[in-house]
Amino acid sequence: SPHNDPRSRMATRVSVLSVRASACRFGVRTRKYHTAIFASKPRLRGALSCSLLLMSNAMSGSASQAIEVDVVVVGAGISGLTAASKLHAAGFSVRVLEARERVGGRCFSTPEGADLGGSWAWLPDESHVSNLATDLGLVWVPMRLDGGVRLPGGKRQSGGGEYLAPCGPGAVRMDGGYAALAEALAKTLPEGSIKTNVDVRSIKKSTNGVEVVSSDLTLSVRRVVVAIPPRVLAARVHFEPGLPPEQLAQMRGTATWAGDWCKVVASFKSNFWRKNGDAGVAKFGGNSLLAVTWEAADPDDLGEKGACLAGVNFGEGACARLAKFGEHADTKTGKSNQALTEAVTKELSGVFGEDVIRDQILAVYHTAWTGEKYTWHEGDGGALGRGDDPRRLYGHPNLKKPTNWGVHFAGTETEPKSGHVDGAVAAGERVFLEIKQALGAPGGGKADL
Repeated sequence: SPHNDPRSRMATRVSVLSVRASACRFGVRTRKYHTAIFASKPRLRGALSCSLLLMSNAMSGSASQAIEVDVVVVGAGISGLTAASKLHAAGFSVRVLEARERVGGRCFSTPEGADLGGSWAWLPDESHVSNLATDLGLVWVPMRLDGGVRLPGGKRQSGGGEYLAPCGPGAVRMDGGYAALAEALAKTLPEGSIKTNVDVRSIKKSTNGVEVVSSDLTLSVRRVVVAIPPRVLAARVHFEPGLPPEQLAQMRGTATWAGDWCKVVASFKSNFWRKNGDAGVAKFGGNSLLAVTWEAADPDDLGEKGACLAGVNFGEGACARLAKFGEHADTKTGKSNQALTEAVTKELSGVFGEDVIRDQILAVYHTAWTGEKYTWHEGDGGALGRGDDPRRLYGHPNLKKPTNWGVHFAGTETEPKSGHVDGAVAAGERVFLEIKQALGAPGGGKADL
């Protein structure tokens, strides 16, 4: 009798229990971004689909789960979050999958609001990020480059910071760092819409739309936005059917903007550089950990969270010099270990003076972006291998051409915006319009899959 078949009894028990488990799973808070909150009908669909899948898993041993939504965004950087925010505001159901443990991608800031990734905007020219910041109630802070500049050996000159600082004149930074922009975008989404620590490795065409697959999660969706650097995408994500060879070649040949940069931030008790009549700009020589520094946050005059100088260096060699000091003391904030903190203290002492640096320094943070596998992949060498400026390739049609089966591409490299955050926002806005036109209405309409 079927009722006496152990497999049948197991399936029945799993079906009942999994519906209950699904309802709990989608309503229990586990961490800041991990609670899955569904509207009533999606909640029921999700519970039932998980029930059926778990029943199948009881037979097969698989641990995947299926969830139906309109759009999945792969990558919770500024571009992906912009797309997700606009899609949600238009009524589409959205889930964001991020491989890291945090949102923001290359927009990563210290607790004091000093940037370890993207740092500046140039207004009013960069209208996409400017308008978004206004909509979210965020504030810009002027980049002050006036005052004395420090040189190797403790030398000082009366000015010239606007020529030494990588931003040049006329730049602004975001109060709280660009991580504040990522956090503000994340807050526009329903709680549970963002799932971190999910490394998507496969995107497949399905009978009903698109299937997005990671090691422990499978989602059936109508459209997908892939918002990760093109070269990383080409190296890490399998597409079925495959992308056209010319499109894949363009992605492989496009270097990630700032992917081989490394940044260091030092926080201090006060803005001692301003008190000494300096800009905070300093130039370093030789094989230093830093090439140049600038003011990254100032609570005394500008009301920011801390007093910080930031510095940058370029190339895989510079990143390797940072990496040799070992693991971070705190990966979540980017805080450096004691060995690197001491090395940075010595370098800063060499230009600003040892007494003031050792009296004032509180902490050091760093990121060597070549060590971030979700940002950097060497690929085929591309523009960097030829000694070219990689930005000349940004915005190429093959970097942003959607597939004819529902996959869209975002990220700052897909726009001709020099790799800036403005380009990331513009790309997120573009894919939103592409999907809105393709789908017509949330949950149905003219889905051309």
